[in-house]
Amino acid sequence: MNTIRTTLAVAALLACGLATAQTTTTKPAAPAKTAAPAAAAAPAAKPKGKLMTRDELRACMASNQEIEDQSAALKKRESGVLAERDSLKAAKVESDKAEADLQATGTALKAEIEAVKAFGAEIEAGASKMEKDALKAKQDEYSARANALQPRIDAFNKARADRVEKNKAFNDRVDVQLKSLDEFNDNVEELADKRNEWKLKCGNKAYDEADEIAIKKELAAGKK
Repeated sequence: MNTIRTTLAVAALLACGLATAQTTTTKPAAPAKTAAPAAAAAPAAKPKGKLMTRDELRACMASNQEIEDQSAALKKRESGVLAERDSLKAAKVESDKAEADLQATGTALKAEIEAVKAFGAEIEAGASKMEKDALKAKQDEYSARANALQPRIDAFNKARADRVEKNKAFNDRVDVQLKSLDEFNDNVEELADKRNEWKLKCGNKAYDEADEIAIKKELAAGKK
């Protein structure tokens, strides 16, 4: 009786085995919704006390406008930061599901590989007692099962490699998002400092309304 060389066949099958390296995704930190500080109010007139000079009033009005512009810009940026946060959350859910599906597929394939290995070992152990035709039939069955597994193993390994790349891209997005959030919060704090400084220099200080009207005319003329 001829003895089948199942050991070599199984070794070849295992040489193209499953890729098991795991690449986990990083859960995006949920940024706190930080509203941009409200713009400073225009200086209120006081009936008594020293009036600001026109130059001082002009500087206060210019500073107030700068604060308003920066506040509006931060509010616009906030929408983008929060939109990316929500997008990352959705991507994380999708990634977790894909990872779970891939793990389930890998587990099933490993079980089938072990079953084929066991079948090959069974053939090898009983080959000396089998008739030639029966042995040939077992050999053919083993080869068919092993060959049927290989395309599925290749597909799994490709899916695993693709998932690794997708996870890397996701983690890169998270890094960018965290950096953007840090910069945004720093800008919010800087604007809050500017507003407090404006209150100290300009808030509740008396001024001549004629100066305010004249400055507004200057600004309007400058925009033409």
